[in-house]
Amino acid sequence: MIEGLSPSDLAWLRTFFTAPNGVDWEALQNGFAPVAIANHIRPWLRKLATDPRAPICLPFVRGGKIAGWYATTQTAEGGLELGAELKAWLGPTYLSTFDVVPVKSNDAMAKAMRCLSGGMVYRFAGPDPESNERIAARIADYGETLKLRPLTVRQTVRPIGSIRADFDRALLAQDESRAELMIAELRGTGRLNEENMRYLDVRLKAGLGYWPQIARDHWLVSTMSDLALPPQVLADIIEALYRTYIEEVEPGGSLAQVLQAFELHIAGRYPRLFASRRGIRTPRIIKAFLLYESLQTRPDINILHNLSSLLPDTDREGVWAQALSSASEAPADTGISEANAEEAFDDAQYDRAFEFFLALPLSRKSVSRLLFCVSFIDTEDAKSRLLSVIDAAPAIVGDLAPAVRAKLETLRSSKSQTAAADERPISWMRWAKQIASGRDLEAAELQARDAVSRWDIAPFRENEKLSNAFAELIGGASGDAAVLVRRSVPDLMAAFFSEESTPTPALRSIANILFLFIAMEEVLSRTDLDLLAQLLGRLLEMGLSDADYQSLIGDLEDVQRRVGSYAHLPWSLDICEALAIAPSPSASAREARLRFFVQVLAQARGFSHRLRPQDLLPMEFLAKDYGIETATLDALRRSSETQEVASRPPDLAGKTLGIYTLSESAGSRAKDALQRMFPGCRVEVNSDLVCTPRLTNLAKASDMFVFAWKSSSHQAFYCVKDALPKGEPIWAVGKGTASILRAVLDNLD
Repeated sequence: MIEGLSPSDLAWLRTFFTAPNGVDWEALQNGFAPVAIANHIRPWLRKLATDPRAPICLPFVRGGKIAGWYATTQTAEGGLELGAELKAWLGPTYLSTFDVVPVKSNDAMAKAMRCLSGGMVYRFAGPDPESNERIAARIADYGETLKLRPLTVRQTVRPIGSIRADFDRALLAQDESRAELMIAELRGTGRLNEENMRYLDVRLKAGLGYWPQIARDHWLVSTMSDLALPPQVLADIIEALYRTYIEEVEPGGSLAQVLQAFELHIAGRYPRLFASRRGIRTPRIIKAFLLYESLQTRPDINILHNLSSLLPDTDREGVWAQALSSASEAPADTGISEANAEEAFDDAQYDRAFEFFLALPLSRKSVSRLLFCVSFIDTEDAKSRLLSVIDAAPAIVGDLAPAVRAKLETLRSSKSQTAAADERPISWMRWAKQIASGRDLEAAELQARDAVSRWDIAPFRENEKLSNAFAELIGGASGDAAVLVRRSVPDLMAAFFSEESTPTPALRSIANILFLFIAMEEVLSRTDLDLLAQLLGRLLEMGLSDADYQSLIGDLEDVQRRVGSYAHLPWSLDICEALAIAPSPSASAREARLRFFVQVLAQARGFSHRLRPQDLLPMEFLAKDYGIETATLDALRRSSETQEVASRPPDLAGKTLGIYTLSESAGSRAKDALQRMFPGCRVEVNSDLVCTPRLTNLAKASDMFVFAWKSSSHQAFYCVKDALPKGEPIWAVGKGTASILRAVLDNLD
């Protein structure tokens, strides 16, 4: 009857089409079965032989008429989906019976059909013969419709680490849409719970600089404060609160005013956020904990001094000097007692409790308390300090309960495994050595994420040899270790080259190796190109030797060969502009950057028919920077003029166009170009770091406002957003002249 059926299929079909079923398999095989019934069976047998994706739906016959159906899938999966499809296809209009046959049922037809895959078997029928005839027709239509079903492409679920690395890269590049796509992909893995998704949402908002959205979401912050947050999430939430409620008061306010604002908006509402600093070294978090300690009934001068010592030198004056002075003037009888330590512990102030218990003689109870504090604080420093105190009083170990001794030994074992051989281990160097040796790579990847806010990079900023050694260790990684380093690039960039820090020449080798890791990716996304542009800016800012400069240009040429296209032209021209504006170390270096610009122009000839005025004007500016005759651009200019005639931009005479960018040179060039393109248009550029009346007035008065968000201040963003009539500016995807011009013209189109 049907060719291609396997022996196992033939076996269960013979069992299915036998008594009590009113149609016999041999009759079907030999063509003796009633034609009307056989016509409802053959298409499904054909699917069984040829289409492993199709379900199987076969009739049960009584008295020469179809009395019901049995249906299943050809694999153990998809049973629920099949049930939903059949219900949707037939519905209550036709069906009187629709159920899943239990596995232990004695139904002979269901037992036979379950031999196909072991999956779910459905049994259904109508209330009368007329309804069953209509169901038979609907089932036939359903079978025909299945032929139109597209092939199901099973997507490979990427490792969580790879998706998270892409998420962090998107945040570094300020690419909100891609970051949200990565969150959706993480959710699709099914391996993250609701708590993890909330952490990602906080990280998304913090990474994009949406601080008020975090700080003013009372329910979110209140819920988060009750959790033992990962260090990075804790840092994000406290920083959002500090930026939103304290930063405006701090510059001109007294200590009393700052403390009042801090207690009103932060400490009084979310005290549990300050259970422990968890080793976070971000200046705003240190300031927040310093203020929290200052609000205690009896502030501890040692804790205040320790926190103050972690602040940059520029932040140890004004309000912060007042806080230390105020604590120093406290009464002399402020010695720490066991009651103070117990009170801090009971109030879940684990940093305070840890300091107080360490300052007191050890006891069975205090060691137990200290171990709990260390497990919560979870820093190498806390572990080392506790072990040092216990080693100084070894007799206490014998008095401890067995369970406490076991915890102590576990702590000592983990500490010895992570300690480095040198006398003064540096966390990032220890991490690099772990990577180079290939040890416990999964743990190393998790450490890098939290390390951004916890590990000190000051030794690297001050010691070029140390930075070179670090770069050599991670650069020499191979196999799985190299994959891990590539995934950790966004963490390393955030740690060593944050927006708020000025890079020192000692960090050059680290920036170089990170640039190389990104440039070596097989496929370079727009996010990768943005990160390369960021690192290029940092390298040019630090200054390069002639050899390093030419090596960098060589890497850029390789990248340009791979990404040279009209879609990436603004990026290419922005890179050329960055090279043109920055000093070069020698004549040969200037020749190298000229070679790169000529390469971009040569590639542009391949898509000259697409060039428009906003593409050509930056090239003309750059040609002057590089000392190239403008006649070189004639061929490109003719194509651009053709485009301009075909699609002439609108008249903007009398209009005001505002531009916000922190790259003043790019803003000035964009202003000149736009005034040439749109005679009579008033173009104003603003580079204020904070919200000012001048910026607010420009946003309100502008008919169009361009925001170069790759070179921006978050405070300025909120100022512009609130002042704009429509609430949203025109976004420039880069911070160079080409990106600004493309944003304006694309918006007009």
